Amino acid sequence: MKSVLTGLSVLGLLAVGAPPVPALDINPLIYSDLKKNGTYLAMERSGVLKDAGVKLLAKSRMVRRVKVLALQGHDITDAGVIALAQSKYLKNLEVLNLFNNQIGEAGAKAIARSENFRHLRKLNLWGSHVGPEGARALAQASVLSQLVSLNLTGNNIETSGARAIAQSETFKNLEELVLGKNNIGDAGFAALIRSPLLGRLVVFEASENNISPDGVKTFPDSPLQRLEKLILGKNRLGNAGAAMLSRAKPLKNLRELDLQWNTIASGGAAAIAASKVFRNLRILEMWGNPIGAAGARVLNESETLKNVTNSIYPPDRDQGQEGFPAAD
Repeated sequence: MKSVLTGLSVLGLLAVGAPPVPALDINPLIYSDLKKNGTYLAMERSGVLKDAGVKLLAKSRMVRRVKVLALQGHDITDAGVIALAQSKYLKNLEVLNLFNNQIGEAGAKAIARSENFRHLRKLNLWGSHVGPEGARALAQASVLSQLVSLNLTGNNIETSGARAIAQSETFKNLEELVLGKNNIGDAGFAALIRSPLLGRLVVFEASENNISPDGVKTFPDSPLQRLEKLILGKNRLGNAGAAMLSRAKPLKNLRELDLQWNTIASGGAAAIAASKVFRNLRILEMWGNPIGAAGARVLNESETLKNVTNSIYPPDRDQGQEGFPAAD
């Protein structure tokens, strides 16, 4: 008999822990969101699944062809991830999007141990709390050797977690690594940019990680020579860090550089403008730095930056305009 309960009422019963009975069939909810001949499932119209709903999903034969599974914002904890890892039907996953959930170390370890994720190419755990040991488990997981994209933003992996990633044989195929808001510090960042195992990276984000000039000083000798996008916003690079980056030959292929809110003043702006490395840049983000009118002028007039397509700094703004505080 077809269930007459709406998705919202089903999930309301799940949320209060009602035992699974035929009326609580998850399949109508899966059916409404299943796309691309059964290979793409983004549970966007089902309310908040929580662990109870995810456990039912993991037991459904309807997911046996799913390659892309998006479960962002469903208040999933380790118990839900463990259910996904133990599912008999999720054998074909290539993309797993779990951002903005409540996944911890145990959930990361469940992913690391599960054969279900052997074909995974993209894993997004943004906004969880896997911590250093969760990051280490992922980095040592042979089942994740096909990953090309990893997002661990906001997981507090700290320096030790960053070092585990830098030393990972598992992650040697990564092309995109997103580690914003992880408290990796100078030591963690330096380990990552020195890693020969991460030489395939094209996109690297490490914003809001308390990185100073000490963290970037070895970039001129970095093996990360395929980078096209580097995001380092809201750190504390200052003029010295900007100058170091501007001399780093491994960054010669960069097309996008984000240095917003890094205490870079006019001297750092001048170093960037004079750089021979940044000739291929198409996007340069400098908002929130105290470059002043002089710094804005050299950036706008730079021959190196002539191919930049975004507005680095509006030339008609006065010194001290919000977002570009006046230089000291």
